[in-house]
Amino acid sequence: MYIRPLKGSPARRERSVSRMFRAYGVAVLLVCAVAIGLPPPASAAVAGKDYRLSGPYTQNNLSIYLIHREGRTDGPAPITLAEAMRQGLVQVVETGSVSRLKVRNLGDREVFIQSGDIVKGGKQDRVLLTSLIIPPKSGYIPIGAFCVEQGRWARRGLENIWAFSMSAYRMPSRAGKIAMMKSMGYEAAPEAGRLERLRERWPGLRISQGPRRRMGSDYQGDVWRSVGAMQKALGRAMGARVADERSRSSLQLSLENKRLASVLVDYEKALGGLSAKHPDAVGYVFSVNGRINSGDEFESTGLFRKLWSRQLKAAATEAIAEQKAHERRQPTLAEVAAFIDSARAAKPASRAMPGGLNLETRRASGSYYMEVRRGNDRWVHRNFVAH
Repeated sequence: MYIRPLKGSPARRERSVSRMFRAYGVAVLLVCAVAIGLPPPASAAVAGKDYRLSGPYTQNNLSIYLIHREGRTDGPAPITLAEAMRQGLVQVVETGSVSRLKVRNLGDREVFIQSGDIVKGGKQDRVLLTSLIIPPKSGYIPIGAFCVEQGRWARRGLENIWAFSMSAYRMPSRAGKIAMMKSMGYEAAPEAGRLERLRERWPGLRISQGPRRRMGSDYQGDVWRSVGAMQKALGRAMGARVADERSRSSLQLSLENKRLASVLVDYEKALGGLSAKHPDAVGYVFSVNGRINSGDEFESTGLFRKLWSRQLKAAATEAIAEQKAHERRQPTLAEVAAFIDSARAAKPASRAMPGGLNLETRRASGSYYMEVRRGNDRWVHRNFVAH
């Protein structure tokens, strides 16, 4: 190999040598990178029992982990509640009770309602507690609800006081989701089981049950507090109040805030295409500031793609509200898998639901879990919430 002698002054020769070594160093780094095969961001996956994970896919302090499954692409996806209400195929109506509404499917296709869906209108905006499949041409089916608009019990503007007009948003608060989960009776199961065993062993024994078990309505206050906290946090993040003058306590109207919508655009641009890029994805788990928050999994890839935009909007809203909190390292795929598996491994409690469905709830040491299954035992929706 011939090396041409360097010419010029000593300073010039020194600069030439420096440039040569810098170029050589860059070339060596590139060769090493190719040889080692450094992975592109967010492409790693870890095997699970019957699923795999990929991620994190990150925007600011929000990280998304996708849940992938094989064999979940068969059949047409149900119509979502948002689609059905836009098309006039579903009626969601008042019953005169804050904690209970009625839904009716007027169409000829199944309609999927997801726990955490917010419906706008009526006497108060509500959040729906449980996921349901509403069969075609159904009669009225009851569904549990919590109020997300404290104080109003009358017509708002020109809205229909007896029916709800739209469902465009989901509950964006982990605290709110925990209150909804607790209202289903997770906390009472262990104590009830212990008391039954004592009565079987000593039939004549009088047993004091201690404090009264919290009823579902008791958790309404927790939901209201979560709404107020979310409005304040979003106000701080936006630098302006997000409570709407038409009804200051309405979470729905706060989520319609134009300034918030403009910030959410960046999250949609960065992460909105994930469901299309990963055709075998059926769900997700997300973390905010490095802390696992919650996640959802759906019966098919088609249903997940339909619902992804509103899942992302809710997750991003929570990330925006917490953007000034202390950040930790991002959870690993193994840690996310452990979160999912521990929730599913806990002891279940089951109850029958309208439409031939079954609701299964579980409480693990670090999470609440809810699963809705069809009569053929095929699950429709799984929801994980960290606590």
